[in-house]
Amino acid sequence: MNRQSRRAKARNRQADRIPRTPALPELSDEAAAQIQHLLSEWFLWFSAAYREPIRRYYEPWSVPPRRPPPRHRIDDPF
Repeated sequence: MNRQSRRAKARNRQADRIPRTPALPELSDEAAAQIQHLLSEWFLWFSAAYREPIRRYYEPWSVPPRRPPPRHRIDDPF
């Protein structure tokens, strides 16, 4: 019995350590629309300001090669 109660206490302590997500605050329709508009404007500004680094990150194949690839010789057997 004593061991079981210790295990139960240990489980309860572990359950208390799990972080809980705070509840979302209540927003009026107007406040939610204004926040959404603000975030979309910021996202558009950020995308325009950092267009090149973002493009380079997502398109690594768009970087031109440092030297041209070797020419293929059809007559060369190997």
